[in-house]
Amino acid sequence: MSHPIDQLPAFAAGTLSPPAAEEIAGHLRRCASCAADAASWSTLAAGIRAATLTLSPSDPPPFAAVRARLADDGGLEAPPFESVRARLADGAAPDEGGRQRVPSFDSVPARLAEGAARDDDGGLDVPSFEAVRARLSSAGVPRYAAASAPRRSAAARVAWGLLVRQLRLVGWRVWAFAVLVIGAGAGFAATAPASRAGELLSLVVPLVAALAVAAACGADGEAAELVRATPTSTRVLVLARLTLVLAVTVGVGALASMAMALPRGDLVLAELFLTWFGPLVPLSALSFALAVLWRPEVGAATVVGCWVVRMLAPSALLDRGLVPVLDALWQPGLPLLLGAVAVAAATIVLAPLTGRRGLRAAAS
Repeated sequence: MSHPIDQLPAFAAGTLSPPAAEEIAGHLRRCASCAADAASWSTLAAGIRAATLTLSPSDPPPFAAVRARLADDGGLEAPPFESVRARLADGAAPDEGGRQRVPSFDSVPARLAEGAARDDDGGLDVPSFEAVRARLSSAGVPRYAAASAPRRSAAARVAWGLLVRQLRLVGWRVWAFAVLVIGAGAGFAATAPASRAGELLSLVVPLVAALAVAAACGADGEAAELVRATPTSTRVLVLARLTLVLAVTVGVGALASMAMALPRGDLVLAELFLTWFGPLVPLSALSFALAVLWRPEVGAATVVGCWVVRMLAPSALLDRGLVPVLDALWQPGLPLLLGAVAVAAATIVLAPLTGRRGLRAAAS
């Protein structure tokens, strides 16, 4: 069987059917990675059970509280339905047997119109549906259309919290590496002529972004056990980490470009930005796919290999046939950019199916 990643929480909780549990138990005896994750889930489940035992009894159900409010001086003297009927009939005249009469359906509109003006014949002018809506609105009754705003706000808070957690889990070393290397590369490129400045920066920012992506996919921290036990989808977590790393590296690269272009009059900021952003997309997609679907070390090594070959391209050490390939990678057109986006999307889709512990730790 394939790696039962999504079924491990239910296995640890003991909610699977006996055949399914036996099949997963057999897999865990053969797969050390899944066995370690199952142990993490079991530890989390045991902690939740222990914490639950220390909780105080919950409050009474809401319906019981409503019944207590309806009771007069303590418990209800009549069944709840009869009590409600009696309260609805409050003020109605008794019938011949001395029993209270519940208002008829025809009398309900008159009660709703209490306080309304009478017409010329002395009858009650029952308010229209629009008038009832106006009264409800003036009383502060919420409209259903307004409920979408809090939901959007809650979703934004969840997304922001997820990105903040990824910022801590990736680790300060990755962010320090990105800032220092891009800053040093921009400082060196700023001293070069205008014809070389963009090319030098294109050798630094894409490499740093691709290496940061690979490092983020292999990052693990003190909260690894809780991270692997998170209920959030693996695809969402992988996408959040990729988004965060690219946002930081692109932001640092943009600041470096502005620091280079603004003091000088011979550099165009837009052209400088596109010079390094073009190769950043395919290199980051390649590093991301290899790091998630295989190993982070493979993604980092592949990107460094491409960078070394690019550096040696002007020399006679390489076959001239590689130059067009390298030029296409460092000066990508629209088809290559779309292909890189497709590779990243396919990697996110396939992330939960790889079954590697390193991925599940990094995907959080």
